[in-house]
Amino acid sequence: MSASSGGPLVSIGIPTYNRAATLGRSLESALAQTHSPLEVIVADDGSRDGTAELCRAIAARDARLRYLRSEENRGSTDAFNRLFVECRGEFVMMLADDDWIDAEYVARCLERLREDRGLALASGWPRYVRDGRHVGDGVAHVHRQSSPARRVRDYLSRVDDNGVMYGLMPRHVLDGARPLPNVLGNDWLWVARIAYQGRVHMLPEVRVHRELGGTSVTIESILATFQLPRWQARVPQLVIAWQVLRDVAWGHPIYRPLGRRGRWALGLRGALASVRWRALAWHLITPTMVRIGRRRRGRGALALYGRITRALGAGRRP
Repeated sequence: MSASSGGPLVSIGIPTYNRAATLGRSLESALAQTHSPLEVIVADDGSRDGTAELCRAIAARDARLRYLRSEENRGSTDAFNRLFVECRGEFVMMLADDDWIDAEYVARCLERLREDRGLALASGWPRYVRDGRHVGDGVAHVHRQSSPARRVRDYLSRVDDNGVMYGLMPRHVLDGARPLPNVLGNDWLWVARIAYQGRVHMLPEVRVHRELGGTSVTIESILATFQLPRWQARVPQLVIAWQVLRDVAWGHPIYRPLGRRGRWALGLRGALASVRWRALAWHLITPTMVRIGRRRRGRGALALYGRITRALGAGRRP
């Protein structure tokens, strides 16, 4: 597909904190998009590692980059919400500061959105990388049900790595889904709000390349970044289910058209759909098994438990 020009302004927002080593790759991939006009906005959450110098150097040679800096670390949620307001494009997407996208990512997603006005979100397929090596692909998200409530339930029943959140959406969809709450599972809540507004489609022909690691490498690191209580790491699936119920049943205004009864019905069903029961069992049982494994007679039991959980695929992000 050749470079597109003269189309709508597209904004790519990149929140960052102390990621100068990988941010350059993300920026270059965003600025290399075949679509124009384009703006790329970096929200720097008080980095102290050379991020400011990197961004200012690139902005000096490419006026499409806008660099916003907070002098203090306010957390990634604040950076996302700042980007939601600062992005001026008719179409908007977010990009992680250690990920990168194919050159035609924006053009293909935009083409799909303009072909199907019922779409709220079009994304490329997530491709996961560790140390330069491809280790797997993300969950496929295609939620085309006519019922908004059914789309939300279908999304919550399938979401795992949530690479679909780095898709392109119309500005009005972003406005309807914000703000991002500072809670465990906030990205799930955000995409669920998007799915309520329209269909979600993932394009296999373009990729968002996602570096494994970073903030979401463990539940504990997510909680530390959000400054949330450590006990939530014991039952993250139940915490997320509670947040889903709260957001849908009475929290966010996007669900108001459902009415009180409809909101509670969707909230309860969505909360149940969001729970990964094997992962919940893993988080509840594993600390006890680790304590048992510290004893001489318990080492064999811990080793057997490890083999069983690996075979079942438990212990992944909720």
